[in-house]
Amino acid sequence: MMAKQVTGLALSFLLSALISTTRASINWTLTDTHIHAIPPILAQAIAAAGGDPSGNPTPEWSLEGTLSSMASIGSARGVLSISTPGVPIAGTGQAARDLCRELNLYLGNLTAQNPNTLDFFAALPDWRDLDGTLAEIDWIFSVQKSSVGVVFYTGYGNYLPGDPLFAPIWTKLNSYKALTFMHPGVMEVTPFLINGNFPQPIVDYPQQTTRAAVDLVISGTRTRTPNVDMILAHAGGTLPYISERILGAILLEGYSNVSEPEASSQFSRFYYDFALSATTTQLDALLDQTTPNHIFLGSDYPYTPALGIVGNQVEYLAWAATHPQLSPAVLATNAQIEIGSHKLS
Repeated sequence: MMAKQVTGLALSFLLSALISTTRASINWTLTDTHIHAIPPILAQAIAAAGGDPSGNPTPEWSLEGTLSSMASIGSARGVLSISTPGVPIAGTGQAARDLCRELNLYLGNLTAQNPNTLDFFAALPDWRDLDGTLAEIDWIFSVQKSSVGVVFYTGYGNYLPGDPLFAPIWTKLNSYKALTFMHPGVMEVTPFLINGNFPQPIVDYPQQTTRAAVDLVISGTRTRTPNVDMILAHAGGTLPYISERILGAILLEGYSNVSEPEASSQFSRFYYDFALSATTTQLDALLDQTTPNHIFLGSDYPYTPALGIVGNQVEYLAWAATHPQLSPAVLATNAQIEIGSHKLS
């Protein structure tokens, strides 16, 4: 325990020194686009369902903790979202629709009380509740009008997000020119947990992000929704490492609804945060995958411990010192432009 405390203090000190050094020559204001809120009503719903099905414990969350985490990495603004299991933990009926609305009202009120520091992605019902999802999208964009977009998940039951079942949802989001944040969710696999107890977020979530992103591209969903901007969590999972492998397979007839050049263009069109993904290998891969203006800072608070959040930022700042194309100033501008242009109020 003492060793962990010492390491944490050392990392915090190093981060403070790096931030001070950087700000001495560059004026930047970072936005953390990957912060989760766990309002009491959501925590209660998860507990009532027997816990998070991913095997991950539900962490404690507070506004004060959120602001403290942001300060620890030099972030002046944060975008809140509801992580998985989210609204689907309550099913696909009226109770889930009510939970979704209460969460969006909660986040709307919270960000209205903190207008200079917080924004949010609105929650949606389980997409298998098609009518409920379409109605909530209309309410979010036409009535509430206080979020910067919506968060959705990499799968709903056995359906990936590019499934034809969800085509009306994508048509609706495209009509609103929505900014969307795709967050990984539970993967329906056997065995469900590695070694019987290894939580899915550690290994399976990045794979689920990759599967969903590829599905959205090769199904033609991304091509049919040119007005929808989309952020992938955790540096896109494994997509930057295997995109060339995927594109090669697309050249074989029958594997994709879009051409190889179109798929390549759509992979580059995604936006990416680098929550839990700031090693040299990961950041270099991101720059190979997309342009610098499509990359955002992310922390994954409160699911990532403070030590991990600070450590991720230390790795990024050390890497950025030799990669000016993705400096803190560039990161700050990226978020200001993309998030700012989609804010509904």
